[in-house]
Amino acid sequence: MIFTHPVGRRLLLKGAASLVALAPLPAWARAAPTVTEVAFDPAIPALGNPEGDVTIAEFVDYQCPICKLVFVELKKLMAEDGGIRLVMKDWPIFGDVSRNAARMALSAGDHYAAAVDALMANERGLSERRTDDILGSVGVDVAKARTGLAGHQPRIDALLSRNDAQAAGFRLQGTPALVIGGRLFKRGMPVAELREAVARARAG
Repeated sequence: MIFTHPVGRRLLLKGAASLVALAPLPAWARAAPTVTEVAFDPAIPALGNPEGDVTIAEFVDYQCPICKLVFVELKKLMAEDGGIRLVMKDWPIFGDVSRNAARMALSAGDHYAAAVDALMANERGLSERRTDDILGSVGVDVAKARTGLAGHQPRIDALLSRNDAQAAGFRLQGTPALVIGGRLFKRGMPVAELREAVARARAG
């Protein structure tokens, strides 16, 4: 089980904390992605308020337990702040099962938000069958999604490749990572710190 302990600062900040401003960039980092490339990829549906004034992008893997904890904190933030636009940057670093889950979520159509929520709430290891069961439980027509995936896979895989290239440009070593406004956080954040980061983004 993943959620056997309360969400705490120590757990969300596990690993080396790092904050990077995305602009301006030094000469050696000019290949790093821009905020627009990361936060406004037209192939990724936005959660929360699609017209929100602050975009948060989270690099995630559906098998990453810390990503799931951060998602809980993001949901708290969105419940209290109607100006948050959330973009899930699928970065399936834990292999084919994670890649399958990302592809299936992105093939869920109108059920995308429910698919993301269910996969992030899952407390067990994933398999292809487990992913199908999770998505089916929130109304996704799994057979239709898999049939559609055959046609959409080149587009979805191109998206995953862009996400991977962006993660490489940011020199990420794992998930989660957050882009809030023009800043990159290479760690998870509790809701209090998310509020502070959003406030800084709004202040410019």
